[in-house]
Amino acid sequence: MTHQTLDEALTLTADGEGGLLAPMTGSFSNAPTMMPAERGSPFGGLMAALAAKAARETLGVTTPVRTIATQFHIGAKFEPMTITSELLRGGRSASYASVRAGQGDRLAMSGLVTFGAAGEGPELRAASITPPPLLEQPLTPMDPQFGPHFIRHVEHRFVGGIQLFGRNETDRMGVWMRTVDGKPLDEARLAFLLDATFPVYWTMLPAPPAISATADLRYDFFGSIPEDAAPDGWTYFEFVSRDSHGGWTVEDATAWAQDGRPLAVGRQLRKVLAQRPPKG
Repeated sequence: MTHQTLDEALTLTADGEGGLLAPMTGSFSNAPTMMPAERGSPFGGLMAALAAKAARETLGVTTPVRTIATQFHIGAKFEPMTITSELLRGGRSASYASVRAGQGDRLAMSGLVTFGAAGEGPELRAASITPPPLLEQPLTPMDPQFGPHFIRHVEHRFVGGIQLFGRNETDRMGVWMRTVDGKPLDEARLAFLLDATFPVYWTMLPAPPAISATADLRYDFFGSIPEDAAPDGWTYFEFVSRDSHGGWTVEDATAWAQDGRPLAVGRQLRKVLAQRPPKG
């Protein structure tokens, strides 16, 4: 399996036909590390980051990302993926783009990206918090039996440790995360990290975990990422289970800067996959 860095995975090249090519390797597979990468697909956080980056580079937009809303139609393969972007409407204050990504005739992802400049308006900011002390939370690597390949690109410090399979008595979990390169947080890394952990329902229900696939993934950013938000990359996240029944789950995420300023929120809809009965 070819190992990629995150910067390499986010590097886009022109395909000569107006689109951009994204390299897709098993290094960012969502399959458990103990399994071949080909058993999974590139994970949603990387795809969302690529959608925003492709729209920005193709259309020459310079204003901050406000919203990334993606739908996943089929798992992408580990081969170059073509991403095309279309400007739906552009102006001084806001730009709206559609994005499509696929391989040949296989449409893997479609999405909408909104960019918006800062301007005059009412000030009613989301509440800041006091995050749990970073250094009091030990590094908590995931077990390769369920930790996916892409986790090697992330460092985690789960508040209270990893509380899987009914050990979490709440509907939420807190975790400090950063990419292993230790680079400052930017919009691509924030999009990546907002999906860089396991579902909350895995912590609330007994083993074995019900496997699911992301259908819709949406992020709303609260403007540009401040330079002092996470200069060493460490960012605090809280993930909350909103609903899980009928084969679907809905979970929310919030990201805060190191000083507790809110940076973004996310919502993810997952389809629980049918479980195959054991052989024999």
